[in-house]
Amino acid sequence: MEFPITNLLDRSNCTQWIIEHFHPSGFGCKKCGAGVEQSRKFRTTRRRQLTVYRCRQCNQTYNLYSGTLFEQHHLTPEQIVLLIRGVFKGESSRTLAAELGLSYQTVLHLRHQLHNRAQALQPETPLPDCASETDEMFQNAGEKGDKHGDPFDPPRRRANKRPGKGTDDNERPPIVGTVGRETGHVRRRVVNNTTGQPLVNHVDQFTVRQTQLFTDESASYNHVIRNHATVCHSQNEWARDDDGDGIREVHVNTVEGLWTDVRNFLRPFKGVHKDYLSGYVAIFEFNRNLKRLNSAFIASLVNLHTFRR
Repeated sequence: MEFPITNLLDRSNCTQWIIEHFHPSGFGCKKCGAGVEQSRKFRTTRRRQLTVYRCRQCNQTYNLYSGTLFEQHHLTPEQIVLLIRGVFKGESSRTLAAELGLSYQTVLHLRHQLHNRAQALQPETPLPDCASETDEMFQNAGEKGDKHGDPFDPPRRRANKRPGKGTDDNERPPIVGTVGRETGHVRRRVVNNTTGQPLVNHVDQFTVRQTQLFTDESASYNHVIRNHATVCHSQNEWARDDDGDGIREVHVNTVEGLWTDVRNFLRPFKGVHKDYLSGYVAIFEFNRNLKRLNSAFIASLVNLHTFRR
């Protein structure tokens, strides 16, 4: 059932939210930097009903979306606020399109743009924690949306029923995740396979050298250069006390529990294309690490100048 909700939001509040989050350093001319108080109202756009300003310093025109990825799109402030919210809450593109009164392709295109930008903003620095856990999961992600030549071979029949481990080639790309026990922050990346080197590289990049690393018994972790303890799931071992203090510190329960959250986040999409999986993972990583979206992050996400070389 469709339930359009854009008319339930107050336009002035949405406009103020966009000013605060898209232009945290101040709303004004993108060319010379003059504030909006040094501009005059030039006209109002027909479709978006946005005020267009003309700068008195350089004669440049601009509006609320200038300098952001939305500047070429005819969306209202209400639609933009709800679109960003829906992307980070994990609503499907089909549901968002119905609620916002937009086409599915428009929503999907903007979602992929936001995903790509989130992926570019993912931190490449190591987690500072003295203890961390690393694990991997395998997500069914094929070629959703690609045209298939055989009309008698529908998607549900072609669905990947392969259990267990996989690779990008057999449409079960691995996601490697590391969580710091002190901060609770995570680093998640999609890799092509889980042979030794991709996992070793992940651990080397996203943990500090002095960390105590906990993993399962996978041989792919044997060559990590860290203090390393493993828990042997194949022998029904889930947690172990190595130092005799009564606390079973050797486990990967924290990072394994986070995979449930990842699957729940992906479930409403009813499958994602493997080429776009890393974007969904990036959005979920920020959900976990930030907890609450802030103006600095939103501005970095939508500002065109953030990604210009």
